[in-house]
Amino acid sequence: MKTKINIILVLALFAVSTSSIIARFLPDVSSIVISLWRLVFASVAVWLYSFIKPQNKINKQNLIPFILSGFFLGLHFVCFYQAVKLTSIANATLLGITAPMFTLLIERFVLKRKFKQIVIIGFIVALVGTIIITGLNFSLTDVSELGKLYGLSAALCIALVYLLANKIRTNTSTVSYTRLLYLIAALFLFVIASTNGENIFALNKSDYLWLLALGLIPTILGHSLLYYGIKFTSPTIIASVPLGEPVIASILAWMIFLEKVPFITLAGGVLILFGVYLIIVNSPRSHLGENY
Repeated sequence: MKTKINIILVLALFAVSTSSIIARFLPDVSSIVISLWRLVFASVAVWLYSFIKPQNKINKQNLIPFILSGFFLGLHFVCFYQAVKLTSIANATLLGITAPMFTLLIERFVLKRKFKQIVIIGFIVALVGTIIITGLNFSLTDVSELGKLYGLSAALCIALVYLLANKIRTNTSTVSYTRLLYLIAALFLFVIASTNGENIFALNKSDYLWLLALGLIPTILGHSLLYYGIKFTSPTIIASVPLGEPVIASILAWMIFLEKVPFITLAGGVLILFGVYLIIVNSPRSHLGENY
């Protein structure tokens, strides 16, 4: 059984790691439209499943947290795919997994929760890695630097989704949670896209195929396998699986797009991975991300 679960987790890792790669095959589609269609396809898949296997109703007290979560999830995707367009896949994915740093800051200084000293050390290590990648001479006039800022913004947004999920998930099943979360996020992005005059439907057939793959492979397949695996292994292991995404995504980017990883990114990336791992393993609770 252990071997089976390990295989499932490896497949889940590869599935979630395709997100940035697939997005690179959509150079002429804006990050808002990419995010919108990913959420639409994922939402349709989850809602169809819920019709086959009925779910419990949502607690009305969770409506506001759901709306806020959907808003931040939509922004997370937009920021992440904008990062993929403006900077390297290695930078985008490494900075995208710094969400535990933001959750730690919010929990410590806003929610007044206490953490072990090793968690603080993990934060400092990850912060040093982040500074190494972003650079001390940060400039918004540099497109790549702007992409890094989008990567950090994506991490902040998903961190807020995680914190809001703490309240929602106490009495809500995974399917009930994701189907409404994806739907609300898609509705928010539809409004934003329409307001900005985005051509939501002006896409070619290959674009739709890539968008469908984006909705099904990293979102439905990847996270369905993670949700299955959590029944048989610890939440810490499940929460640590996405840490492999920057590694897999960077290797795929090198193989497919010949995108090399500079030494500065490699050095900072190692520190981020190690620091975030320390935060996850030693925190009171481990969060399983809902984004890729």
